[in-house]
Amino acid sequence: MPLANFRDWALDLLQQVLPFDGAIWATGHIETQEFHTQTTVDVSPQIFASLKETLAINPIFDALKQTPGRPIDMADVISDEKFYAHPLYTKCFKPYGIERILSSIHTNERSGIFTLLTLYRYDRDNGFSAEEKMLQQSLLFHLLCADTHRQMLALESTSGDSQGVSAIVDNKGIYHAVNNDYLDLIESYIENQQAAVAEFIAQGMQQFAVGELVFTLKPHGELFVLTVRLTHALDKLTQRESEIVQGICQGQTFKQIAKSLGLSPSTVSNHLYRIYNKLNINSRSELVALSQ
Repeated sequence: MPLANFRDWALDLLQQVLPFDGAIWATGHIETQEFHTQTTVDVSPQIFASLKETLAINPIFDALKQTPGRPIDMADVISDEKFYAHPLYTKCFKPYGIERILSSIHTNERSGIFTLLTLYRYDRDNGFSAEEKMLQQSLLFHLLCADTHRQMLALESTSGDSQGVSAIVDNKGIYHAVNNDYLDLIESYIENQQAAVAEFIAQGMQQFAVGELVFTLKPHGELFVLTVRLTHALDKLTQRESEIVQGICQGQTFKQIAKSLGLSPSTVSNHLYRIYNKLNINSRSELVALSQ
């Protein structure tokens, strides 16, 4: 299933076990307080703009921050009498026919990424029961795990680097998608990845090193796939030497490598000798093994 369709599919399944009339599923970052992804089911996408415009008068967000991971019913935060007379209702929810609201937020403290899941009902007399609130809480965890897994599968196919782990970041180095393997590696070697990445993106660099880590950047729409790995012995090689190693690993002869690079076979041989010295090896088989 395409990654772009996963959340719609997941919400459709959720609707079969926890009835709702409309829903939103969004992710963002605590630093920017902006939504990076926005998915809606049976409610206008304009709801996100309305939520942002009324954020300062929406009491449910303070409750969500205080109890992350636990579903919050708007009816438990503000009485019906006050809510239906409140500008929040008349400006943000009434235009979309929304009468009942059950919302939950999950924040990954390591990455700073938050996920907001809100279910809506359009019948004022059909509130959310205590059992339904507990059900949303348990299902949110499984939805997040499945969503992260799908993102990482898509990320692996996009990065094309089997030796590293990847994340999706914006031009400020802020995470949009990341998993624990990436965070484990980063946190072991560098304190402030975000600042370093933002600096190199601004310089237009596609590959850079920070301490013992090597980063590679690839454009991903308006974002970037950021792949990181530990430094490798082959990183000592020049670009020409790396090209020769690539030819060796592909099983090419000196003559074939020389022809493809516009060199003489003897020059290729001399380069290979220097490569062996740099890597402290003595044979093609060792070179191939080191490259794998």
